[in-house]
Amino acid sequence: MIWELMTVVASLVTLLTLVRFKVSIGAALIVEGLLIVILMNPSLLPTVLSQALTSDRTLSLVLASLSISLLVELYNLTNMIKKLSDELLGFIKRPILIIAVVPAVMGLLPIAGGALMSAPVVASVGTAVGLSTALTAFLNVWFRHTIFLIYPMSQSLITAAALTGYSVIELAAYQVPIMVLMVLIGLYTTRRNSRQSSTLGILILKKSSLKELLIFLSPILGSILVALITRQILDALNYYGDYSVSVGGFFGVALIVYLSLIKSEDHVSLSKFFKALRSDRVMDMVLSSFGAMLIYYAMIITGVSSSIGSVISSIKFPIIITEVLLPGFMSLVSGSSIVGVTSSIPLLAGLKTFSLGDASLIYLSAFLFYVASPVHLCLVFSVQYFKESLFKVYKYLIPAIILTFLIAVSYYYVVLTIH
Repeated sequence: MIWELMTVVASLVTLLTLVRFKVSIGAALIVEGLLIVILMNPSLLPTVLSQALTSDRTLSLVLASLSISLLVELYNLTNMIKKLSDELLGFIKRPILIIAVVPAVMGLLPIAGGALMSAPVVASVGTAVGLSTALTAFLNVWFRHTIFLIYPMSQSLITAAALTGYSVIELAAYQVPIMVLMVLIGLYTTRRNSRQSSTLGILILKKSSLKELLIFLSPILGSILVALITRQILDALNYYGDYSVSVGGFFGVALIVYLSLIKSEDHVSLSKFFKALRSDRVMDMVLSSFGAMLIYYAMIITGVSSSIGSVISSIKFPIIITEVLLPGFMSLVSGSSIVGVTSSIPLLAGLKTFSLGDASLIYLSAFLFYVASPVHLCLVFSVQYFKESLFKVYKYLIPAIILTFLIAVSYYYVVLTIH
């Protein structure tokens, strides 16, 4: 157990050190995954690499990241992102609402690293109202994830509900107050740290056309809609459903290419398309996706997850502390809330019968630690997109996580005590 813990700590320190020295986050994630295997059992390296390279989970994530990052890059190259932002400002009229709503809407597409889709809009509006890039990157990640506490299509929420014996609707409804709390904390953080906070509440008087807004938004909304429809089809065919995201993403790419011909002076020529495909941003996103999956399989195959989980659950902490620490730690080191949920619930189930409050607390812990994880792809992609320091983004993210966590745990403790 001690060696497993030292391995995790060493790999995380290596990751953060490489990032600190401006190494690509994608490359740093791959180094972390390789380091875990080498320190634990080098003979497992071929198995881990084979699984990471060939699994449906990896391939679907890499293709999804490729399609979505390419869509985002084309939005920028065609200047359509500015037109979309202008229409949003004119229609919603309050910049802070755009910053809060757009990432949440993109959250309807539950893909790892999906915050990349909302980043261009949030960046454009944030710049217009004087927000720092670090604050804007934080807001993009924060508001993206508020919906996952109650979104019934979230794989983590579905898994937590199934493993604890409650319905997704029951678990989601129980977490509505925490979702509202996260939204309020995000709004408060924005107002407190904005250099031009007075502009956030001012209506921006600008004519906007709903038709034009929907046209410029259609590649994103179309991606989500096609992905959701494709998911249902793939599930009905008993095929791996996560490929639906890349289908939706490439549909969005095709649509933005078409729209650029009729709505933008900057058309997507063949040379511009390959310029987007070869961009550092697209390559880094693809590399980061593979790196994240390499870490996931490294931890599962080497037994790091199960070993650490078993020891933490065996320590005689009060049960509520164990329900917080175990799923939280596993999510933090893996960058996956699913790992936090699936590795902790079976172990915790032997300690007590879960109430709905227990189930929600376990999920919340896995969720919040996942949001803060340095290998969380939404955080990784946002830091890359805004060209900001991870540590500067943490200046806003960590206090928000702590505040949410303290209030939420206090709430759950009262509820669990009453019950």
